[in-house]
Amino acid sequence: MIQTPLRPSGRTSQHTHAFNRWTRWARILLTIVLLLTLVMAPWHPTPALAATNHQSSAEVALRWSTPVVTDKSGYTLRAAVTNTANQPMENAHLSVSTNALYSFSSRADMQAWSEGHARIPTPDVLGTQTVPTIPAGQSVEVAVNVPADQDAIKKMTSWGPKPVRLSLSDDQDQVLGDVFTFLTRTWDGLPTAGTPALALTMVMPLTSSDWNIDDKAMTALMTQSSPGDDKNRSVTLTRQGARRQGDQSQLLTKHGSLQALGDPVYLSAFANRPQIQGLIQPADFDITGYASQNQDRYAQAGVTPGSWSAKTSAKLYADSAPDTYAWQGRQEWTMESITAARRAGYQTVIAPQGFEVDAGTSAHTGKYTIETKAGKVTVLSAQRELSNLARGHPSSTRATGEQTQAGQTARFIAQSAFYQMEQPYAERSLLVCFDTDEDTQQADRIMTELEHAPWISLKSMDDLMQAPDFTGGSSGLLKALELGNTKGSAKHGDGSTGTLDSLIASRSEIDRFATTILADGKQDSQPTASATAGKTDSQALARQDADATARQPKDPHQWLSQLTAAHDDLALKSLGGTAAAAGLADQAEAISHRLLDGVSITPSESLNVVSETASMPVTVSNSHPYPVHARISARTDSMEIVTSRMAEVVIPARSEAQVTFKVRVAAAGRANVDIGLLDRQGRPFGQVRRAQITSNLRLSDMSGLIIIVIAVLLGLLGLWRQFHRTKDPDE
Repeated sequence: MIQTPLRPSGRTSQHTHAFNRWTRWARILLTIVLLLTLVMAPWHPTPALAATNHQSSAEVALRWSTPVVTDKSGYTLRAAVTNTANQPMENAHLSVSTNALYSFSSRADMQAWSEGHARIPTPDVLGTQTVPTIPAGQSVEVAVNVPADQDAIKKMTSWGPKPVRLSLSDDQDQVLGDVFTFLTRTWDGLPTAGTPALALTMVMPLTSSDWNIDDKAMTALMTQSSPGDDKNRSVTLTRQGARRQGDQSQLLTKHGSLQALGDPVYLSAFANRPQIQGLIQPADFDITGYASQNQDRYAQAGVTPGSWSAKTSAKLYADSAPDTYAWQGRQEWTMESITAARRAGYQTVIAPQGFEVDAGTSAHTGKYTIETKAGKVTVLSAQRELSNLARGHPSSTRATGEQTQAGQTARFIAQSAFYQMEQPYAERSLLVCFDTDEDTQQADRIMTELEHAPWISLKSMDDLMQAPDFTGGSSGLLKALELGNTKGSAKHGDGSTGTLDSLIASRSEIDRFATTILADGKQDSQPTASATAGKTDSQALARQDADATARQPKDPHQWLSQLTAAHDDLALKSLGGTAAAAGLADQAEAISHRLLDGVSITPSESLNVVSETASMPVTVSNSHPYPVHARISARTDSMEIVTSRMAEVVIPARSEAQVTFKVRVAAAGRANVDIGLLDRQGRPFGQVRRAQITSNLRLSDMSGLIIIVIAVLLGLLGLWRQFHRTKDPDE
């Protein structure tokens, strides 16, 4: 049976047509949305650029480039190519390209390029170099030399920073690695006229944490008292610190426009003191950390406000001292720490890393005047991006070209040119600060390039101080200081807390030696009966140091003040503004240990005891130039072999004394005896020595009598049995 299909009704047909029209419109709208999504979506690197975001088989690092390019300089670049694969790299080539006509329009544009995210084509090839075969895990250096008349350089008709891309590719043109950097074309030889130069003050702090105790000088200070102050001889620069001084002197001689601000403690260690333009606080004391701590603890550690004040800084410099500046420590400046600096006499403070609140603003003069509870203070804030690059820090971890000094220098020069182009006719004075442990080679490279940059005018600290304050900048600075206060309260108790704990403990040990171990006149003239102490004068003659003994001051506290000064000198240095400074607290602690260890027990030989009682002699040595008083304790680990617990002795200067302990033995055996030193308050100090007592106990009268009595009783028992036993008939 054939069925006829049903015809749709008129109403159903209308619904079908309406649905079809809606579907067509929906498809059109969906297509438009997709197109808009593609147009408005953030750009991602092309496959060539994206190669750096995936695990590749090679790494490229910029080793040298020509940051400043003139019409006659040409362009030179050297890069290290490392094969990170497990097989040799063959047939690779390095291409260096730019965009000669491109000009950066914003800081974000430059940052995006440095991180490989900018859509900037680089069609102008500066040069291509074949890379020799590189074994697995090894590196080679590749150089590209571009003459001044090369087409890509001649094509640059505008001055300013230009993008440069280094691409490492294989023989199939597959990108193995990318580096994004900059070159900066000057206006030399271009038809465009130059604009007023940007004022730049380059500052390098001269300070160090490379200090060390001179063992020979400290030994002399510990064992001999002299009228002079030996603290400057006992704490000296390390070899590394001395080499660094030479490098810094050469750098400052080569670049007269580099402004040096010196720590007077560090300057005193120079054989030929360099010329400086200002002073900072002694030993680069961390004022920002001081303000966030309990300040009484600093006095307990041996560091008072007077030891790091502006007045002390000028006094230590001795000559007609230049202006003094407070250099920032490890924390951000806060209103509290700036006030502390002002109370210590500093009218100008320097923020070498700038303030975060200024990060998004245009480059401007970083000079402000603010009112504190202690008076007005001038705040010099460094330009943040330039200072970070000068201090050896890339703008970000993703900036592939800035992971080396060469790349940081290229970015520094390009960034400074952009700031000049950003506001070409505005009068601005920018401050750029190098680091306290700056690599002198990098500083030399940056200064050399700046001296050849026509858009930069290098100024002195005096010029910067005379520049007008940043108009309307005080509110932003106060906001930054409030932010610093918040961070400071969060960090309260951190940072220098452990260093202060160590310094307080070591200084209290020196005070303890003076009050409870050093012998006073009464004890020295009346030694205890248990001691057999030699006469000071006769022992001095025997040691052949009678002259030194006669010349030394009678008052031992002058000698102790020299030791305390050496400790406090290290304490001030250990509270400097660098993280490495904290390690000097261990050397300050070593002074107190060495002082207490100067009184020691001579190791005793093992004692063999053959009776119930014996005597154990103990010798105590004193290497110091003044007599000391000590209690000696002895304790055994046995109940059968014991000693007398305590003896006292006064040990003359640079001499020995002997005490005797009584030993009592109840049974044969062995025992260990720990012998230690106690001060007058019964607190232990110095090292504990261990000796051994061995007992081979013979029969004493009482024990022999007991044995004889037992033998007699046994004999009597035998006789009794003999007389009372039953006899055999045969007997």
